Amino acid sequence: MDTAVEHADAADVLGELPAAVVVSQPGAWAAILPGHPGPHRALRPTSLEELDLERLTLPLDGSDVVGDAEVVVGIGGGLALDTAKYVALQRGLPLVLVPTALSSIAPFTTEVGRRVRRQTVWAGDVGGRTVVDLDLLATAPPERNRAGAADVIATISATWDWRLAHARDKGLPFSGRLDEIGQRCRRELGEGRDAIAHARREGLDLLARLLADLGEACTVSGHRRLVDGSEHTFVQAYEHRLGQPRRYGELVGLGTVAMATLQGWYGVSAGGVADPDGAIELLTGCKVASNPHQLGLDEGTFRGLLRHAVRFHVGEFLPWSVLNEADLNWSAAEEMWRRCWQVPVVRG
Repeated sequence: MDTAVEHADAADVLGELPAAVVVSQPGAWAAILPGHPGPHRALRPTSLEELDLERLTLPLDGSDVVGDAEVVVGIGGGLALDTAKYVALQRGLPLVLVPTALSSIAPFTTEVGRRVRRQTVWAGDVGGRTVVDLDLLATAPPERNRAGAADVIATISATWDWRLAHARDKGLPFSGRLDEIGQRCRRELGEGRDAIAHARREGLDLLARLLADLGEACTVSGHRRLVDGSEHTFVQAYEHRLGQPRRYGELVGLGTVAMATLQGWYGVSAGGVADPDGAIELLTGCKVASNPHQLGLDEGTFRGLLRHAVRFHVGEFLPWSVLNEADLNWSAAEEMWRRCWQVPVVRG
């Protein structure tokens, strides 16, 4: 089961589909297909909380929201696409995803997740088609597109955690081949950072390809250790404590700098060389707004999130990482906060 990525005109693809149930915000279908008849069925996503997904797909009046639709289409950002994945998995229908921004790796992975009391629970996998329409992506605000670079940069801290887990014989064995994919993606991201920062066509094309490569690596390996480590635990802890973040990709970037700093502070060689400087350099070059001020985080909230991340990580039995071992004391948190402030404020 995998995701087939194709570069095509979204209007051409959608216009040729059979009866579809479309998951999107109002107006998304009409914006791509002006003057075209509306979709067979339409669903508006509200959140990935389990109860909200059940209300959306199993209304109290007993109506069938899918009807005789033959395909599920997701149009939009992470929420719409993840909801479409869930509907396709539950109903056993083909899936077509049309991202309108490259804000995360979600369009290029098969995992289907939902939230249970703000905690991520994986429901299964579903493959489908992902349509990359560069002209459509270019209509999104530049900051939404370049936010997806944070999922590439997250491989810095994620692979360190994975090496540590391997050295401790905790979980999946480390893969040098997957690590090479992560290193290559970061290298190419750095080379194309200016085009990505300004959301030029070649930058969007590059970022889509890098996210697709990482997504394929996760699908083939059957796990997310290449892209998902303690930095994503930080984001999950934020969501668990404060609710859905308004700027998900940017928060992943902040989490990467924070956790790479903790990895360096911990100072064990088992995880390899910690690289918060590399994370800061790539976030800066791609103009990802991961400065704490732009995310509305003060130092007290940041420290509280770090403490909660440790409790959340251990309590949810998440894959082994620096959060299982490092002493996240006052001095470590101070250094993490200082390094996060080295990410410049993005203007324009």
